[in-house]
Amino acid sequence: MQDLLWNPVIWWPLLVAVLGGLLVAIGWSFFYGLRSAARITVLWTLRAAAVLMFLVVLLQPQKRHDEVTVLKPQLAVLIDGSESMTDPVDDQQPRRSERVKEWLASPVVAKAREEFDMRVFTFDQTITERTQDAGDIQWKGGRSAVLSAITQTEDRFLGQPLAAVLLLTDGLDTTGVVKPDTAVASRVPIFTFELEKPFKLKAVKKRVSVANVDYPARMVVGWDGEVKVSLLGIGLTGQTVAVELWREGRKRNEASIAFTAEEQTKETVFPVSHEKSGVVQYELRVSDAAADKEARSYPFLIEIIEPGNRILYLQNALGFDFKFLRKAIVSDRNLQLSAYVRWADNRLVSISDTGMRGKQALSLDFTQKYLANYAVVMLGDLAMEAMSPAQLKAIRDYVDRGGGLVLLGGSHMLASPELARSPLGDVLPVKIGRGADYQEGKFPVEITQTGLHHPVFGPLFSQVKDFPPLLTCNLADDAMPQAEMLMQAFAGGKLRPLVVSMRVGQGRVVAVLTDTIWRWRLASKGWSGEKSPYDTFWAQLMDWLMPKEKKDQSANRIELFTERSNFILGEKPEVRAILNAPGGTAKLPTTIPLQLRTPEEKVFDYVLKQATLQGSGGRSVPGYKVEVEPNVPGIYTAKVALTLGGASVSGEVRFVVTKPVTEITGKPANRELLARIAEATKGKFYAMSEWDKWRQDIRYTEQRLSRMQLLDLWNNPVLLALLLGALAAEWICRKLWSLP
Repeated sequence: MQDLLWNPVIWWPLLVAVLGGLLVAIGWSFFYGLRSAARITVLWTLRAAAVLMFLVVLLQPQKRHDEVTVLKPQLAVLIDGSESMTDPVDDQQPRRSERVKEWLASPVVAKAREEFDMRVFTFDQTITERTQDAGDIQWKGGRSAVLSAITQTEDRFLGQPLAAVLLLTDGLDTTGVVKPDTAVASRVPIFTFELEKPFKLKAVKKRVSVANVDYPARMVVGWDGEVKVSLLGIGLTGQTVAVELWREGRKRNEASIAFTAEEQTKETVFPVSHEKSGVVQYELRVSDAAADKEARSYPFLIEIIEPGNRILYLQNALGFDFKFLRKAIVSDRNLQLSAYVRWADNRLVSISDTGMRGKQALSLDFTQKYLANYAVVMLGDLAMEAMSPAQLKAIRDYVDRGGGLVLLGGSHMLASPELARSPLGDVLPVKIGRGADYQEGKFPVEITQTGLHHPVFGPLFSQVKDFPPLLTCNLADDAMPQAEMLMQAFAGGKLRPLVVSMRVGQGRVVAVLTDTIWRWRLASKGWSGEKSPYDTFWAQLMDWLMPKEKKDQSANRIELFTERSNFILGEKPEVRAILNAPGGTAKLPTTIPLQLRTPEEKVFDYVLKQATLQGSGGRSVPGYKVEVEPNVPGIYTAKVALTLGGASVSGEVRFVVTKPVTEITGKPANRELLARIAEATKGKFYAMSEWDKWRQDIRYTEQRLSRMQLLDLWNNPVLLALLLGALAAEWICRKLWSLP
């Protein structure tokens, strides 16, 4: 009875009363008008049965039971799609890619597909899911990241019943991160497979190749950077080669690399700095007879931007607000971000484009000379003890001299009563008294009329309805009299300041009294911008905070640019152009001719067509674009020259195309790495003679999914048919016996 549920359509006492009344009425009808006991019995039985079945319908009983679904365990097949899988290392046996196809076509794999949910992935630097047919794999991946691919696969199956990973690779990890002592970890066993038998290597031919070049895509005028060069030397034991760094056609530096092993990758570092903005052409040259074509001339470009586009961001801790804000700023090609996060020991740790710089605190100089290199300083909810009064005073003076300052909400800085008493208290755009209390909840927001006409929000935000509510808010008392309230939040029973701006001396200060503004990345009704409201807000805020240089707006100007300065052979760069007519009065052409000069001095003609581009500050601007197809590595120059309004207009942009480092090295499969991966993860390495044994070595726990189901007992065709049958039989009997 515990599995039965009752859902009466009316109140229980009322239901009992109705039932009692019906039974009394039925009994009364038999004793007044009927004298035959047989007829009384028949009619009583039929009427009672109808009442009981009707009662069942009114009670609406349901039976509860569990439905159990057995889930198929999952298998991830991870196939190395890099170029080394086609390396003809031994003429006496098939290539590794052919071995993979042979393995996939084996009967054991066919049987496993019936027992498991088998999903197939290929990888070079990233994994890509594909069909189970390996016939269309191109085997052209530039670099093998074996351990990274394992990690990516596990992340893909997080929370799913993954039984094992089947790894089909030659083990030649070319990322440079795998060493003999590199730890291998996995939560599931990894089975690795022999794809070639041991063989005697051919005689090694001396060769020097560029294994990797790590350089900053963008730098700031006056800042120091470095170019890291990794050279692969084969057959050069005891020899030294010279590598040169050339800049704009002139040799700037030279280093010697000594190889001490038959096959070795060595690294050298060149310091670089720049005195003016622009795109700078660099080239690496290896002066040695063993150098291959790419090593003899490896070009690349670095874009240099003015210090005025630099932003200093100091954050108290890693989190969603830091992650998304940092991404919004670095995605703008016109901005340069220097981000620091407070570490556990109160140090400010620099965060580079690739992560933490060794978890070491870099020197932060708060002198006016240092801060003058930045256009905006952002304080992301730092604890008050993270900065000294002298440093806070330096930031206050920096604002007074024309800098921009952003104060972000959270549970520390704006919530602290010490902030109003600190040197920054003089530049606060909000009244916080004893601190702006930090609260969690759901806080609806609205843009004020001032905000709708302010450059930080402007026309793009005028039609936005129903912003996603924020999850936190610092409850400030009010805005300062000289401040501008741009956005408000409904918190604590009334509207509170949320985004407030104020001019201080020659600079500007903006307070954002929340740390969950990242929720604006979600779609908002009425939004029409290409970027999310969140990204657009930060782009337009930075654009408004940065001091603007006076320019002659009436001059002819065409800005020609690409998404980035460096591309890989096979990619199709998009050349874009923004054209400013004289005084904005001349009619813009529908197309613009473009000439593309290749590294071989050949010239190809393209046509730039009108398009909507994303300009600085996140705004959509009219422009032109065309996709070009470089077919050889080297530096390309795109030029535009036309006459507009009787005046000449021209523009130029350069970009470099490099060939991926080849993995065709003649190296045998790294059996040691494959065996180590299998051993460390409690898997197994299978020789080709053991390929048919891997299925029996997989151990897994059967996953069952249980769901409670409710079966309606009252809404049953049989029950309804019996109810109608009892009523019909009772009616027929009365007609046959001439009863009313």
